[in-house]
Amino acid sequence: MIKAVVFDVDDTLYDQKAPFVAALRTQLQLPADYDLDPIFQSYRQQSMQAYAEVASGRWSREEMAVNRLNIALQQQNLPGVTTAQALDFEQAYTHGLNHIELFPGLKTALDRLHSQFQLGIITNGKTQHQLAKVMRLQMHRWIDREAILTSEDAGVEKPDPQIFTMMNRRLGLRASEVAYVGDCYSMDVKAAKKAGWHAFWFNHRNLEIPDGEWIPDQTVGNALELQDLLLALSAVPEF
Repeated sequence: MIKAVVFDVDDTLYDQKAPFVAALRTQLQLPADYDLDPIFQSYRQQSMQAYAEVASGRWSREEMAVNRLNIALQQQNLPGVTTAQALDFEQAYTHGLNHIELFPGLKTALDRLHSQFQLGIITNGKTQHQLAKVMRLQMHRWIDREAILTSEDAGVEKPDPQIFTMMNRRLGLRASEVAYVGDCYSMDVKAAKKAGWHAFWFNHRNLEIPDGEWIPDQTVGNALELQDLLLALSAVPEF
């Protein structure tokens, strides 16, 4: 029986691609219909490694801005950008992230879930940075601070199953009593399943499962389907 629902943040609670695309189009001279999704996906994959390079002292913040964007561009056979362009992109992207909103339908679903389940968040990233997003999304209306666990808090990051085990202790629940909602198969679905949790894959980028070892309990392809899934979860005593 599920007693808690825990969420990822980036590209699960809000659309992380929209501010990325808006910021990048100001720097790249590409046709209006050019698909920037592969660049976005590559950039996201680079982010955690980039933060690790900064934390270790191998990269400065400026080098991180340049390197992770250029790696993403080069993987799509596009020319790189200058340091000035990379910093302008980072500034525009950060500005966009300061105006994020929950995906449509999530407020309604969270209102319903809040009355029946414990709710939480597990997210990779610096605590201050991720909490700022949580506050902009007004998630404090439904989730207490002690039920928000960042990789900086935990000392480990997804996909390490230990971060999910830490949340078990915070919630006072067994692994089988918790469901995780996330957009990334490897970081969210596979990691949660390895920790013994239920896993709901919010696959709104229409990605394929890279392996068949770990199957999500439910997969939804857009925000409306996610809302329906969460409302259905709150309508029955067991899942």
